[in-house]
Amino acid sequence: MKATTLKKAALVAGSLSFLAGSAFSQTAVSGAGGYETLTIRGEGKFTTIGLRLHEPQVVSGTFDSQDGSNLSDADVNFDDVLTEGTRYLVEITGGTSSEGTVIEVDSWSGSDLSVDGAAADDVTDYTIRAAKTINDVFGADNSLGLSPDTTGAGGDSVGKIFVPDGAGFKSYSYIDLGPAFQGWADSLLNPAGDTPLNYVDAIIVNEPGAEDLSLVVTGMVKTSPTVLPVDQLFTYVGTVYPTGSTLANSGLSGSLTADTTGAGGGDSVYVPKDDASGYTRYQFLDLGDAFSGWADNTLTPSDDVELTSGVVIDQNGTGEAYNAVASAPDFYADL
Repeated sequence: MKATTLKKAALVAGSLSFLAGSAFSQTAVSGAGGYETLTIRGEGKFTTIGLRLHEPQVVSGTFDSQDGSNLSDADVNFDDVLTEGTRYLVEITGGTSSEGTVIEVDSWSGSDLSVDGAAADDVTDYTIRAAKTINDVFGADNSLGLSPDTTGAGGDSVGKIFVPDGAGFKSYSYIDLGPAFQGWADSLLNPAGDTPLNYVDAIIVNEPGAEDLSLVVTGMVKTSPTVLPVDQLFTYVGTVYPTGSTLANSGLSGSLTADTTGAGGGDSVYVPKDDASGYTRYQFLDLGDAFSGWADNTLTPSDDVELTSGVVIDQNGTGEAYNAVASAPDFYADL
């Protein structure tokens, strides 16, 4: 895959602006916000993408206490700052070994949050932002233009979105039955437009139509480290940072198992090819004085390979869950 070259375009009105592009995506960022255009390949191909621009922060603070999946901040009344019916993500931003963890908010009341699992292991700093939903990203009226399901029977002629659910993927399609129902639904035809999309996950989009589609994602840039849970042999993860992230500067080598022999024994990162025809496999090699760095299957040095918006992390066969940690490129500190 040809790496995208980052170009610092201008210092405009006191904010850093830059533009990066490749055949696979175009990204523009000004200050701390911008857009990214992702290409969804047609002809029945499966395109792996991630959401690397995010909703604005709603509230930040410090949790006073944590009890399992219950978190409390006595300085905040979450009923005043969070909106009923909106799905939220809480991010641990400092203070403990849980820094970078992103987890869905289940519910809230007063100064208490209930989250989908244990988010922190001690009193810690946090920020909360709304989660993007299928409606937000793909359009409540299917503005992306995925091939709709006009019968409710599904099939190979229908475009599909596959979202990780912890045990695999759930499939969603746009249903167009005229006055009876129009909207996104799961495979059981349950309405699903408000399904939250966690940006630590990668999404797979399958479009059977002949034409490629352009998906524009807008939002804010995240600059702090992010935990990417790896809990299966193949875990589809978002790469979080919209431009300039390479294998070398991503920080992933600090948490993935290295290949110490050159025989392929470490963890792997699979980066989608531009045409969605497959993936290129990369590993971090630690061969002592002989070589230390990222390389592909042919042992070609690959430090400068740019990460696409979604990649796949493959464990080295242990099957044990762990947290990979991704970091923003150094220049994000200027945003």
